[in-house]
Amino acid sequence: MKRKLITLVLTLGFLAAFGVFMHSPPSILDGLTGATPKAKRAAQMAAPLEGNYLFCINPELESFSDADFRNDLKAFVSGETEVLFDAGLPHMTLSVCKTDYPLLRYATALCERLTAAGADVTLKQHSETMLRSRAINGRYQLLLVSENMLDATALPDADILLLSAEEMEDPSCEN
Repeated sequence: MKRKLITLVLTLGFLAAFGVFMHSPPSILDGLTGATPKAKRAAQMAAPLEGNYLFCINPELESFSDADFRNDLKAFVSGETEVLFDAGLPHMTLSVCKTDYPLLRYATALCERLTAAGADVTLKQHSETMLRSRAINGRYQLLLVSENMLDATALPDADILLLSAEEMEDPSCEN
């Protein structure tokens, strides 16, 4: 009887200790395996840009109907120039997918560059489905999206600049 009681107490103690070990927020086991959502997000945020990306301008909007302005903006985004056409820059909204962390980092840096050049830019994050829907329906001003997520043929009226990951990671493009 004494032996069963000791076994029961040890078993309950082991289960309680193991439960605390597994339940604690910065669990040692999760830290070793990298299995937490926080660890996954950190890995995604540290990931480099890969593949090709589309920078799209909606020429159907009055503020972006000027082809010279669109070409200047594309030259600025591609890093060919550091100066924007400054005669009355419109307010611009750059739409980007909120789950593509490397692209989100680049978009933030691009908005900072545009702001430093005198533009009024807002970064707007959307879910992948919402971003695709807005793009196809022409409900965007500026759009930065992975070529894998949205095919350029889905945007027949857009003024599109194709950017490679190498171009986007070029230091001249991220200042």
